[in-house]
Amino acid sequence: MTQMKKRFFTTAILLVLAGIALTINSQAATPGNGDEYRKLQLPPDHKIEDVVVGDVTGDGICDVVFLIGEKYAPDSYYSKEHRIVVIDCVSLAETTLSLGTDSGGYEGELTLGKVSTTKAQDVLVGLPTGGSGGITNYYLISCAEGKPTILAGPDVLTEGLHFQVSLMDDFIVSVKNGELDKTYLLDLKELPSSEDTLSEVYKDIYSASGKLLKPEEGFVDPSSMVELEDIDGDGISELIGYQSIWVVYHANSIGIARPLWKWIDNELKLVSIDISLRSSEDYCAQATDLLRESSAEGI
Repeated sequence: MTQMKKRFFTTAILLVLAGIALTINSQAATPGNGDEYRKLQLPPDHKIEDVVVGDVTGDGICDVVFLIGEKYAPDSYYSKEHRIVVIDCVSLAETTLSLGTDSGGYEGELTLGKVSTTKAQDVLVGLPTGGSGGITNYYLISCAEGKPTILAGPDVLTEGLHFQVSLMDDFIVSVKNGELDKTYLLDLKELPSSEDTLSEVYKDIYSASGKLLKPEEGFVDPSSMVELEDIDGDGISELIGYQSIWVVYHANSIGIARPLWKWIDNELKLVSIDISLRSSEDYCAQATDLLRESSAEGI
């Protein structure tokens, strides 16, 4: 890291520690008015939920990005609205982007990754809803040239893809996606501990030989997680969603749908879908998530 980058990085950290640039209203901070800017504080009903450092403006210098939540109540873990605050570490200018009145959620998380074709890193915001489905609302944001813009929101990333799920003979589940016009088949017999599960869970749906006794449909949840990963090694991250597939009842999750999106021609496009049965590790992770949700609801 160059001496200039080190200097601005140090300045950014000092800003965080001193509580500088944490006003909700967008206001420029320059070396000339720095002393005045140090007096600004977050309102009592707002809190910093996450902070990341990286070049999000595209000028080659690390910037600071805050995720700010407006508390539902003074002692609440839930924020009724969120916004991000970007500190340009060259000019110390602050820019604020509200995620909207429907951006409520529990403590969120910021992730940096290069998704679009600009020189800057993009910001992925995840806001857990706290519901029983483990749903998290996601926003993909570009701050290129110091202008925060939402590239994709929950209507795409959280809503995920829609599927038609149908049970078939021989304990087979058909999962069809209309957007790519593809159908995937899952074999319930290959699930962990499938023998006990088949005889108990599906006793009113299948005969002992696997004959479907009555029509039965399944469901696919919205995204419980979206992550950034450079799948093809081109230096640009794709977005991977994780949607739970379930049949009979919600806790009976049998598989995971993983849509893969990539930024192409100035828009986020669906590239592929991976459908797979849940593994033993997936069930352990699901149990852990349920425990965390139960603990959070009890606080």
